[in-house]
Amino acid sequence: MKALFTLTLLFLVLVSAATYLTLPGVRTDRFQLNWVVAGGPEKEKQIEMFYEWLRENNYPQFDLKMDKPSRRPEKKNVIQGISGVAGDILDCYEEHVQLYQSVGMLVDLTDMVEEMGLGLEQTYPSVRPSMMVDGRQYGFPRNVSSRLLLVNVEAFEKLGLPTPPDIWSFEEFEQNGKAYIAATNIPGENQTTYFSIPMGLYDRIVYFRSMGKGFYNETLTKVAIEDPAYEEIYRMLYRWTHDLHLLPTGMEAKALLSASSGGLGAAIFHLFAEGKYGMISRSRWGLLVTRKIGPSKLAVSEFPHGGFRNAVVYYGAAAIYAGSKHKDLAAYLLKFMASEEFNMHIVRSGDGLPPVAKYIETEEFLRPKKFPNEWNVHQRIRDVITDIALPLPSSPFITMLSVTRLEKNAFDKFMSDRSDAREAIQFAAEMIDTEMKRAAKESPRLAKKYEQGLKNQAEIDRLRKEGKLVPLHLISNPFYRRYYVEKGWSLPEGSEEGLTVTASME
Repeated sequence: MKALFTLTLLFLVLVSAATYLTLPGVRTDRFQLNWVVAGGPEKEKQIEMFYEWLRENNYPQFDLKMDKPSRRPEKKNVIQGISGVAGDILDCYEEHVQLYQSVGMLVDLTDMVEEMGLGLEQTYPSVRPSMMVDGRQYGFPRNVSSRLLLVNVEAFEKLGLPTPPDIWSFEEFEQNGKAYIAATNIPGENQTTYFSIPMGLYDRIVYFRSMGKGFYNETLTKVAIEDPAYEEIYRMLYRWTHDLHLLPTGMEAKALLSASSGGLGAAIFHLFAEGKYGMISRSRWGLLVTRKIGPSKLAVSEFPHGGFRNAVVYYGAAAIYAGSKHKDLAAYLLKFMASEEFNMHIVRSGDGLPPVAKYIETEEFLRPKKFPNEWNVHQRIRDVITDIALPLPSSPFITMLSVTRLEKNAFDKFMSDRSDAREAIQFAAEMIDTEMKRAAKESPRLAKKYEQGLKNQAEIDRLRKEGKLVPLHLISNPFYRRYYVEKGWSLPEGSEEGLTVTASME
């Protein structure tokens, strides 16, 4: 009897295995590559499209498996990378390329880009700097985002209020915000609506740059937030949050989310659709949600500015793990991301901006037939990414992850009345500078770069003091490269810089 039971169990296991192996999409006779990337229906669709693209182009056939990372995967990826067991293809955000390559984890793509069609000249100028380390390319974007304010036009029209302008100052933001709060809340009762969601570090960077200030100095050798302008931003956000109640506190924002009728992932969009927030800071990928739940009438506003319009650009990118045994196959996924098929899928789905810049000039991007209500949104996004977008600040001497942690601690202390603005910012700046100096000291390669940066900074300071033009090759910071040209302090790239010319000291 026992033998019969064992044989029956074995038979059932074999039948189950045979059934599984005949299911559509199950492939067992080919190489399998692991793509470490956050999953979801969009990624699953992209993988199926990838298989079809391989077949149509007679490229090698292999399996691609999503290896879904933890919420903050960088520590795990670095440990696995150093140990030789990371995924074949790593999903990278703007702060990861530098981090992963600092320990030699990524394949240098520079020599293969021409053959594979992966040159960074195809993507947006504001994306290119953070894809490179020491002039070498280590990734290719799968989609691109530029942070903007999505506006619920229906909510403003219902209240009889004007839609916020496309471009506005800090003062105009405050005036419009006070009108929205007054029209949607009853004095003396608990507040139920806000003008916008809380502002994060990326937003503070935009505000600081709009005042003509870079998060780092021109050569990326020192953090530059010990500036009265950064203190002013802290105090402005405190006033908008605690005094005028245009933005919720962290606790108020959590309370709104808890009371939302939406699911965990879409809760903030339900609040937005209901007018609980007049606007939310998101990128084009937000259309994936608004197309399902509303609002149907949208507009886009830039972040308010202090004189110099700008926006931050960020991305998800694919990079090849240096320890992969199938680097040649992994490169096909990157090539797929540069293809028309992939880019037009991003255009139609609304999942951010297509990685190849030319596709945002297509009719399907600017005026999608199914969504005429979005035409103004797409055109405004196109204008922002091409005209004013800049990469997030990044220095080779510190990771953005460390900077975010230190600056956020400073901001949170100030907003919770545990420190004044100057003290909080000064402490964060000292910690950031200490980490930068330590990184430069511990690496011969970085030490040489740091020393040259200090020399270039001294030369820049001298030229500015004397009212002379600053050659662009001295400036490493992408923000200042654009700012100096627009202010007339440097000649545009490619111009003759050998002449000594007096620059405006405006």
